Amino acid sequence: ANIISTAAIAAALLLAASSAGQSHAENYGVDVSFPIHNKFIAVGGERTGDLSQSRSVFGEDRIKTYGTYIAGCEKHYGRTQQAHLCQEGENSRFEYNTQQPRGVKNHTDIGFRKTRLSDETWTMLQEFWSEIRLNHDNDKKREEDGLPFPDGLPRENWPTGNIYVNHWAKPTHHTSVQINQELTEAIWRELESKMRLWIPHAQIFTRSDIYGIRVYRNGHILAPHVDRDPLVSSAIINVDQDGLAEPWPLEVYDHEGVAHNITIEPGEIILYESHSVIHGRPFALKGDYYANIFVHFKPHFEGFEDYYQDETEGEL
Repeated sequence: ANIISTAAIAAALLLAASSAGQSHAENYGVDVSFPIHNKFIAVGGERTGDLSQSRSVFGEDRIKTYGTYIAGCEKHYGRTQQAHLCQEGENSRFEYNTQQPRGVKNHTDIGFRKTRLSDETWTMLQEFWSEIRLNHDNDKKREEDGLPFPDGLPRENWPTGNIYVNHWAKPTHHTSVQINQELTEAIWRELESKMRLWIPHAQIFTRSDIYGIRVYRNGHILAPHVDRDPLVSSAIINVDQDGLAEPWPLEVYDHEGVAHNITIEPGEIILYESHSVIHGRPFALKGDYYANIFVHFKPHFEGFEDYYQDETEGEL
């Protein structure tokens, strides 16, 4: 089979956003672009999932990409005799991806939506990010160490054996937006307002977490996954991007299990039901950097009953 380049994949998959702010990709499901429910590579006596659809859509590209991904994790943590944690992490990811969407309530028809920040909040965020960049550029030690932006930003700490981002190949960076309380509150308020419009039947939204700014670098992959309670109704804000050779889509699986690849520009937002919508960036970033903020809420409904249930709404 012919190997399709990532650039060709992106060109084939990414279509213009619809009036609802949603982009539509080819009708492929799980275990095509990246392992989601089943392994692409057999470990020991285990069997892989059915790879025929992945080969049909992408040739051998995605299988080879994943092989490099997991081998990198095992090589990195094998230096401290902890390579087994990579497979354990993958098994946990597969289990959550398979089981969790079946046991939680969905609160929207499709599970995601594209929107953007207000001009006021976006201006505040741009000013904050510009200050971070200016402070970095003026830092004498970073200048002496030869660390260009954003390499001089603090490295993000990942738990040992964590397989969600290939941090073993290159570190992600992180700076907290919460050092600016006014900006943080503006983001909370605006995103809660957007959530209320998107999920109008919720009585209240409790604030779960605001995380970032996380800075991804060239070559980074985010393995498709679901978030855990109380990260239920979430948003990704594109803060900045630089040097992209091609768009870097967020791949999300709607409530029918169909993949959609969505791109956003700085100042734009993806709302998504992160507890039931599998999401990730399985196509490697081709660019200098890509900076995001993550905002998470938990909606509560009449009686404030727990959102878990026995039925199988949201089954993939």
